[in-house]
Amino acid sequence: MILNGSILDILAQIEDSSFDCIITSPPYNVGKDYEKTRSLDDYLSAFEPVLKGLKRVLKESGSVAWQVGNFIKDKEVYPLDIYFYPLFKDLGFRLRNRIIWKFGHGLHSKLRFSGRYETILWFSKSDTYTFNLDSVRVRPNTRASATLRAQKKDNSRATPRARTRQMCGRLCSEIGSARFGTLSMSRATM
Repeated sequence: MILNGSILDILAQIEDSSFDCIITSPPYNVGKDYEKTRSLDDYLSAFEPVLKGLKRVLKESGSVAWQVGNFIKDKEVYPLDIYFYPLFKDLGFRLRNRIIWKFGHGLHSKLRFSGRYETILWFSKSDTYTFNLDSVRVRPNTRASATLRAQKKDNSRATPRARTRQMCGRLCSEIGSARFGTLSMSRATM
């Protein structure tokens, strides 16, 4: 399901407990054309009603994959996943994994190592959640391993959007269920 618009307006239209899995990559507060740059405190405060809305539409056995990068102000790096963790924890979410997504593209920096990664925080709403390790496991010396190497080779030429779709697909098969609803939100306006 793809929905465009203000995230709070969209969440207001969705029934309680509608989704097994929510995958989102919210704006990083870096001044893109789809966001307003704010103080870090104002930025995080603006997400509190969003997180409450996500919790409401998530099934009790559901999971959230929250993909964020870094916010940089006055040449200092603020890892957003560290700032979002307590917001989720205060709502009763349980952190299951902190996944580092490494990629080969991005902005170059002369002042520090270039950020070629983002963090995905996988939270569950309860202790009853879906985790399908076997569906994403790659065993060495198997045909699946050769397939993964071929995918990595093809993936090196893929656009960032295509790589994000591939990553979301793997997450859905790992922490979601194809039989149930998955809500994916990216660059939703606030």
